[in-house]
Amino acid sequence: MALRLQLAPPALRTLARCPNPVRQQLQGELAALAAGLPLEGPLAPEQVGLVVLGSGFRVHYLLEEEHRLLRLTDVMAPSPH
Repeated sequence: MALRLQLAPPALRTLARCPNPVRQQLQGELAALAAGLPLEGPLAPEQVGLVVLGSGFRVHYLLEEEHRLLRLTDVMAPSPH
């Protein structure tokens, strides 16, 4: 199920701060998430959820299936090890 993707201001700020190669990878992972491709765990409908992308970014979201909308409320960079 393909979804429309909406990024809240905190998610956009994180994306804007990333270096170009990281931003491109993250955009690809977010597009895959919106396209409904399985990533790290299933999306929980109609509630706030969290998914960890392959790059390690943690994405907080709200899935509104009736509107086919994936609202990204926050995107957090991986913690440095």
